[in-house]
Amino acid sequence: MNRHDSVRAACCAMMVLAGTGAHAQGNVTLYGVIDAGIRYETHGVSYGADGTPVSTARKISMADGGGLTESYWGLKGNEDLGGGLSAQFNVESHFGPNSGAIVPAGSPNFFQVAYVGLTSTTLGQLSLGRQYNVPFEMASLTFGSNLWAGPQDPYFNLFKPEQTMLAGARTSNMIQYGAQLGSFYLLAQYAPGGHAGGGVRGGQLGAAAAYAPDKGPFTVGASFMRSWDDVTHGKFDIYTGGGSVTIGNATVNAGYIENARDNDFTSFENGPFSPTDLAGLGIISPAQVVDPTVPGGFRRRKMALAGLTYRFTSAFTAAVNAWWTQQSGYTADFDGRARQFQVIAGYSLSKRSMLYAEVDYAIYRGGLVGAQLVGVNGQAPSTSTTQLG
Repeated sequence: MNRHDSVRAACCAMMVLAGTGAHAQGNVTLYGVIDAGIRYETHGVSYGADGTPVSTARKISMADGGGLTESYWGLKGNEDLGGGLSAQFNVESHFGPNSGAIVPAGSPNFFQVAYVGLTSTTLGQLSLGRQYNVPFEMASLTFGSNLWAGPQDPYFNLFKPEQTMLAGARTSNMIQYGAQLGSFYLLAQYAPGGHAGGGVRGGQLGAAAAYAPDKGPFTVGASFMRSWDDVTHGKFDIYTGGGSVTIGNATVNAGYIENARDNDFTSFENGPFSPTDLAGLGIISPAQVVDPTVPGGFRRRKMALAGLTYRFTSAFTAAVNAWWTQQSGYTADFDGRARQFQVIAGYSLSKRSMLYAEVDYAIYRGGLVGAQLVGVNGQAPSTSTTQLG
């Protein structure tokens, strides 16, 4: 039995714990990350037992979602079937290291990833189950922020505004096809809604293409994904495009994401889109949770993002990132904008252990005040026009 090291773990300004994985008989790998950190933020929100805000003062917390990444463990396996075919599986559960609870909080998904697949060396891979959606995967290959922190898990952190715009990354009941042609990647997905007589209702369809050489100086990609409401034919569309360029030790990334939502899109069980989730993300109004016919929520949301990463040494990397978001609503109270900025640095103690520090500052206006535009597992939304974390 040979050994396989787990993906790197991180801890914010304290200490790091990284487990090691091992190949079991066959080709099964146990892997994971434990990430714990302390966060200070202004205008933080605390909630009472009934879920209503009870305090909006400064707070210091050990966020259960993690710091730079979520904490998680998983099993993945591969079996050679001969003739250029192989079978795969992957299950992965996310948890909070300070309480041991499943994250996202209240999630019904014990496994945030759970799929089985069949791969051909000439035809690509077909997989079925709960998986990452294609806009998320394309952004992870090309323009996403802080990809330097770990190519295996670049999106599991608390302050990642584009994750909200990418529909929370994961979709249940997905059929996905992927192919790699040299440095070109093609992805397509379909998630049936599962509603008797519902047609496309509750379903999701998407496609993406990217150019991302392993050691090339630049990457570029684009994607489109459409989700249909569980009850109505309301649509939620995502358009993305962007890339990155590396010159010496410096990498510049930039991207654009646009969301377009029909007024009657208020529920989507295949993803993190229950009415309560949508209201928490600032996508629909609380009144629409009760009555989807009420005008409200956002109509269109546009985000531009850019970042600069510099690797000072093989162990020390620093980055600055910025996000600019504009939102128009079905009612004037959902018109708004946000400006968010981040400085982050990481020092690798080994291939699997990192110490890091992060500072972020957000400015919210209009309908984006109170929206959780920091990442699906991010901090509670600020009720103020500014927030320092």
